[in-house]
Amino acid sequence: MNRFGHIGFALLVLSPLIDKFDLGYILIAVASTLFPDIDLLLKIGHRKYTHNITFGFLVGILVFMLSKSFWLAFLVLMSIFAHILADLLTIQKFAPLYPFSKKKYALKLFKSNNTAINTAVLLLGLASFAYFSNIDLPEILIKLAKLI
Repeated sequence: MNRFGHIGFALLVLSPLIDKFDLGYILIAVASTLFPDIDLLLKIGHRKYTHNITFGFLVGILVFMLSKSFWLAFLVLMSIFAHILADLLTIQKFAPLYPFSKKKYALKLFKSNNTAINTAVLLLGLASFAYFSNIDLPEILIKLAKLI
């Protein structure tokens, strides 16, 4: 997925938790769903070192060490796992269990740059967020624009 699809997918996964966690934590976690794509900036091989559960746990531990909040670290971890799950739906194989297993997986449902899928997932995520947060859509779009 592209970044809009990942943000939408994270919103879908995390929005039902809004009444249980601080809204700020949810928004930080949604933004952190983009962390695995740092491999594109670092040019270290897309989906090799940062698209796996080990990376998720390392980022979660780092967030915990910096914030001292178990729940923020947990939400960030869930958001990174959402990124990995969303990428498993695409056609490009990768090893989500690396380094424990180098076996590569892909469900091959669509290309990661599919505009229709990414837009639909973003809109579904926004709708889910609006439903669970009781915030009106224009306010959500303003908050989302600040994240992007």
